[in-house]
Amino acid sequence: VGLDNLIYDDARKEFSLSMMTSFGADGDEYISVDDIAAKIDISTTSVIRFCRKIGFSGYKDFQDSVRMTFKHELTLPDKFSKAVSTGNDDAQISRTVRNTINCIEQTFNNIPPALICSASNAIIDAKRVFCFGLKESFALAHYAYTRFLTVRSDVFILSAGQSGEIESVLSLGKDDVCVFFLFHRYTKPAPKILELLKKQGTKVILITSPPYDELEDNATILLPCFVDINGIKNSAVAPICLTDHLCNCIVAASGDKTLDYMRKSEVLFKEFTF
Repeated sequence: VGLDNLIYDDARKEFSLSMMTSFGADGDEYISVDDIAAKIDISTTSVIRFCRKIGFSGYKDFQDSVRMTFKHELTLPDKFSKAVSTGNDDAQISRTVRNTINCIEQTFNNIPPALICSASNAIIDAKRVFCFGLKESFALAHYAYTRFLTVRSDVFILSAGQSGEIESVLSLGKDDVCVFFLFHRYTKPAPKILELLKKQGTKVILITSPPYDELEDNATILLPCFVDINGIKNSAVAPICLTDHLCNCIVAASGDKTLDYMRKSEVLFKEFTF
């Protein structure tokens, strides 16, 4: 049953809530329960009760479902129309900053610390670390490559899928780790490469955005990131923050080994930088 079909004769305000959230009349899928209650002049308790009435565990569950609906229905022209209709420059800046901060907070609130620890330990223990991403995700893969190379040796970019080349996937083995960036919309080769890495026994740390049902079976460790800032394109800020945090965890966990490597790197930098 679509949210827009849920009309209650005894609760017109609840229907207004449904309409606002279903069709994005507020222009902000990250709106808090307090703000949406204030917008339609009902209590936060009523908002939560409404969400539970239509089958969700609470407001956050309801909000996530609506956001995923927007994410997969909006085309680039749709996003353009929405962006140009959302107010003046100050409003745009405020919305972008707020939604970007929400992406970071939701990302770290939804990843258990133990999972991040497992990911950083996998990177420490790997014989080699490969970073992979296609299209916009290639920029994230390259960023991760430069960061991980700062805290350990034998870090590489996996070039498979670039310019039609695919053979480099075969060079990865069971002792290697691939940090794999993949966000909607998926390029066709990326899920196939992910599946192939699993078949080869390579450990995969998958950094992706929900929903990821079709991907998670091929990931050794899955780190979900929130990237939708209700704009023309997704934001790379949360994946970048997560990558930086992984580097800090690697340093904290590996101790003198990383320190020795960084000292050698510093000698090299003095020769080639100024």
